[in-house]
Formats: sequence, structure tokens, C-alpha cells
Amino acid sequence: MSGFAFEELEKIDHFVHLFTSRRTDSKLANNRQSIKGTSQRQPLLESLGIESKQLVFLRQAHSARVLSLDRHSPVNSSSQGVVPADGVITMGPNQFPVVRTADCLPILIIIPNRGQVCALHAGWRGTRDRITGKGAKQLMELSKVKPQELLVAIGPSIRRCCYQVGPEVLDQYTRAGHDVDRVFAGNHLDLVGANIRQLHELGVDRVLDSGVCTLCHSDLFYSYRSGDQAERMWTLAGFRR
Repeated sequence: MSGFAFEELEKIDHFVHLFTSRRTDSKLANNRQSIKGTSQRQPLLESLGIESKQLVFLRQAHSARVLSLDRHSPVNSSSQGVVPADGVITMGPNQFPVVRTADCLPILIIIPNRGQVCALHAGWRGTRDRITGKGAKQLMELSKVKPQELLVAIGPSIRRCCYQVGPEVLDQYTRAGHDVDRVFAGNHLDLVGANIRQLHELGVDRVLDSGVCTLCHSDLFYSYRSGDQAERMWTLAGFRR
């Protein structure tokens, strides 16, 4: 497996997306904190019809911060070409967010007929702070659309089968008002279920899930818990003009 893509998303006009895997060229899937070295990824970008200057990077910090870029925003607007947030909304074509993960959830929220995308990095902290609900709500407010117009895709990530956490995590979710009886099974946290619940609370029901656990399939995907401390997969998405 060189990467993962949803057949349903490939049917959307002008939409491009890819969840890289361990078997994607390591130079393409390698973790970067800036856009330096992007030229090494040219074969991947060229195969997708994307230019490196069109990439939108995030300085991920396990926050619930979601930024938005309008059609005319500089793609790499910070001094190092990296946007400080764990989510970004692009409102126009030729802006391609990149989310880096190795167990955390890569989530795409798409408005197919508008050419607009929200890309999110949701670990247990971001999920606790409801980054997915915030991202979906922010996208709907900016685009003036109804929940039924959103299409969500969740890529390979750690699943409840493997994701054991300490009692302090359960306590934090309890204090944050999550329905812990639904998202915890003993000391196992269902990150996917917790994020889907945030979407359902907003009336968003069109959710595609890869169903792939990165720890169960650490031969195919980077997994922080299996020892991949530095490497990250890329989730890349956006609309070409």
C-alpha cells in the first residue's frame, strides 16, 4: 500500500486527497516542521498535480485552534511557512493543507460543491477540546451551508482496540463534559467515536471512516506507540482550479 484514498472522494470534481503510508517514499512522508525539503517530495506532488508553493503546513500543538484562509490569503503566511494551528480551512482552489500524524486522527471536512476543505489533526487533547466540532461549525459559518452539505473523511489512526490511556485522560474527558460511557471502554479510548459524536451533535451525518488502525497495521503505517517517534504520515487534500 503506497497510500490510502477514499473512492467516494475521488469522484468529486477537481478534488485531490491522499493519506500517505509507511510505504510511500520516505522522503515524501517524512515529518517536517517547515517547508524546507519540500522539493524532495516533487514526485508525489507532481503525481497529484500540486505545486509545493500551494501546500499549507500546520505547526501542530495538540490544540483545538482552527484557522481559515480565504481565496486570496498567502498559503505559507508565517515567517517559516508554517501556520500555527491544528486545523485549517481553505476557501479557494489551489490551497492544499497538510496534516501530519502517527496515530492521531487526520480528518477532512469537505463541501464538495463549493471547493472548500477543513483539514484537522485530532489527538486525545484536541478531541477533548472538540476540535472537530469547532472545525465543522466554523466551516459552516464561513460558507453559510447546512450540516447535510458537509462530507467528512477520517483516515488511518489508532483505534479503540489499541488505544489505552491513563485515568487522568478519563478524568479530563469527564470534566470536559464528554459522554465517557460511550467513548471509553475501560481504559481504552475511542477517538474515532468521540469525534464522530461531535459531528452528529451538529447534524453532520455523512462520515467516511477508513476503519484502519495504525497500531494494528504498524507495518503499513507509522505509529507513535509502536516506536515511530519522528516519522509521520501526510494527509493532503484540496481542490485544483
